[in-house]
Amino acid sequence: MRSELKGFTLIELLIVIAIILILIAIALPNFLEAQVRAKVARVSGDLRTVGIAMESYFVDFKVYPMDHDPDSLYPDEYGLYQLTSPIKYIQSLPPDVFNQRGSGSDPSEADFEMASTGVTPIFLRFRYPKVHAYIVYSHGPDRGDNFNDNNGWPCLPSSFNPCPTEMGYLRYNPTNGTNSVGELVQPGGEFRSGNYCIDHWQRVRGFNPPPIQCGGG
Repeated sequence: MRSELKGFTLIELLIVIAIILILIAIALPNFLEAQVRAKVARVSGDLRTVGIAMESYFVDFKVYPMDHDPDSLYPDEYGLYQLTSPIKYIQSLPPDVFNQRGSGSDPSEADFEMASTGVTPIFLRFRYPKVHAYIVYSHGPDRGDNFNDNNGWPCLPSSFNPCPTEMGYLRYNPTNGTNSVGELVQPGGEFRSGNYCIDHWQRVRGFNPPPIQCGGG
């Protein structure tokens, strides 16, 4: 007497597949969120490292490097490279894993952006006081540019209120959601001097110490 072979029916297989898909649907968002949190932690650490290199550069030259924008075609917008050559204040620039969407840059080669008061030759020559400040930033998980007028930062005219037109930057805040909008920022120097807006409502207005010149980078 031959034994009857038994196996899964089509309905049973479909039920198993459905259960697997449900489990994936439950687990996948948590996995993706954990990935974003890990990237945020990495970028925050890298920004601090670049900030330390910026301060070391300032100790030697008494100014910060000029602006850095990896998407720019202008040769004077690659200031962070001054941290790697000819003196290595940092071994290499860490890539920004939140490379701006649509920039055309290879994510493995995309640098952070940086706004700086930079160098003002006439003020260096006559040793006039000026603001020395910088901010290194990543576009964050949303990969959008939430920094308006970074070329003028932090030196908008003192008579101008920057908040109604959101002239400044919006900081990333994970309490608004892991993928919420905003920049991951590392400011340094006299960044509380000048005139600009933070988070669309907090106005920075003042100079400490009072400068003759704010920007120049």
